Amino acid sequence: MLLKRYLATLLLLIICTPSYADQYEGMVIKVIDGDTIWVKTSNKHIKIRLSYIDAPELKQTHGVRSKNFLTNLILDKNVQINANKKDRYNRHLGEVYIHNLKESIFVNAKMLKSGNAWIYSAYRDNSYLQNLENYARMKKLGLWSEKAPIEPWVYRRSK
Repeated sequence: MLLKRYLATLLLLIICTPSYADQYEGMVIKVIDGDTIWVKTSNKHIKIRLSYIDAPELKQTHGVRSKNFLTNLILDKNVQINANKKDRYNRHLGEVYIHNLKESIFVNAKMLKSGNAWIYSAYRDNSYLQNLENYARMKKLGLWSEKAPIEPWVYRRSK
């Protein structure tokens, strides 16, 4: 009987453990680099790391161009964020969308398709993301116009 109560309590704790998932809207107030932004919601400022992608570091070739592309795309615009977890730096990891009367843009995907980011290593087996990156590679867009672009994770390890 005591074991059953213990197991039932343990199961309830596992089921009821809060997980992080959030959806909200806000205005992009700052672009840090090609994969990190600040968003102002109605009551706070939130730092967002775009999910699925890894943009060149600012000191890398194409790093500033990647940041400028993202800046031109979303700065001072209202965005929708779908965040499902936080990273080790406490940034929200999120999918970023722009919705208006003319179009809806999945910003993370646009960064890949335009050649301004790589697929983040954990998502390399995602065929949708792979197709976007391959499109940019074939068309030699953005960082793929370079002869031998260095992945940001390789660049960071070398520093």
